[in-house]
Amino acid sequence: MKNKKIICLLSMILIAMSLQLSYGDDWYHDYGDYYKVFNVKNGDKLFDTAREVTKGDQYLSEDNKMYKVVRVNETSKTAYAEFIEDVTLPEINEVAYEEIVFALRNNIGLENLVANEEDRKVGIYCSHSAESYVPTDGTESEEGGGGILKVAESLQKGFQNNGVKAIFDNTNHVPHDAGAYKRSRRTAVQLMRDNGLNTLVDVHRDAVPAEAYLADINGEPASKVRLVVGRRNQNFKANEEMAWKVKSVADKMYPGLIKDIFYAGGGYNQDLTPKAMLLEMGTYEHTRERAEKSSQYISEAIATALFGGTFKDNQEGDTEQAKPQQESNAGSGTGIAALLAVIGGGGILFLFLSSGGKEWKSKISNFKDEFKSFLGRRKK
Repeated sequence: MKNKKIICLLSMILIAMSLQLSYGDDWYHDYGDYYKVFNVKNGDKLFDTAREVTKGDQYLSEDNKMYKVVRVNETSKTAYAEFIEDVTLPEINEVAYEEIVFALRNNIGLENLVANEEDRKVGIYCSHSAESYVPTDGTESEEGGGGILKVAESLQKGFQNNGVKAIFDNTNHVPHDAGAYKRSRRTAVQLMRDNGLNTLVDVHRDAVPAEAYLADINGEPASKVRLVVGRRNQNFKANEEMAWKVKSVADKMYPGLIKDIFYAGGGYNQDLTPKAMLLEMGTYEHTRERAEKSSQYISEAIATALFGGTFKDNQEGDTEQAKPQQESNAGSGTGIAALLAVIGGGGILFLFLSSGGKEWKSKISNFKDEFKSFLGRRKK
């Protein structure tokens, strides 16, 4: 009987540990193993992604049609989505937009056109810092720091050229696993605290075939950009609104630059601020130079959308400054609840094994009476 007790306790501990260790915003598969998402009505392919796809995820296409994932086959890595609605993006103030574009294109910069310099700050980091571009970097992943860091540096320069103070933290967050976002969360919090900023950009690249991201913009080879909005975070609506604004400006400024917006099931540390975004800068099968070129374009679009007073109701001022939360996993409440459930279930199993089938019901009944008594004392 003593051995049974020990085995039961060890099982409870292992289950609890697995719950904590397996928590993560994403779990990427082997290269070449990605999800294909189809229109449930006609079978046409909507998009590919190396991110995990779950039922309830949403997708805004390049032509602003919203879809919702209704069925997922994890074995075949296929999913099906149904059309929801046509989306109207935030309306641009044409006068303000033309002034901003003139300033940016003539090297005047936002600093000479827009006030509130203290708000024109962006923090940049890479949760998956090993990501690389095979044709340029010779590998899809480099543990010591991949080509994605070069793309992030290019994005930083683009912001700075447009009058936005950009701080890039190149901290390495390897390995590329389910814990990467927990490690990069510390970096994001540090960026906010040390620099007094509330705009964060997490730079990634996808892991699907190159043709999904190839683009030609202004006659030059570039990559398309996907915006990823995490559905599991308290700032979802604000993050979505910001993504819509960026797409609205980019569609006008550089048509074809924004590939789409994927509403994935994770949080991606976007609960830290209403002004958080995740960029997929192309994919691993095309050159890094394409992504670096697009980083210049997207930095201009983001600067215009967030700091240029570009929208008719001046919506960019509607979001109050966010305060970074503590360095903890987003969604940890759910994990704790699950952990308590497992411990409770394990406790029942332990009672059964330790006392035999005839006595365990009696022990549970006594426990319930004690618990009710405890709650009664707490209410007084």
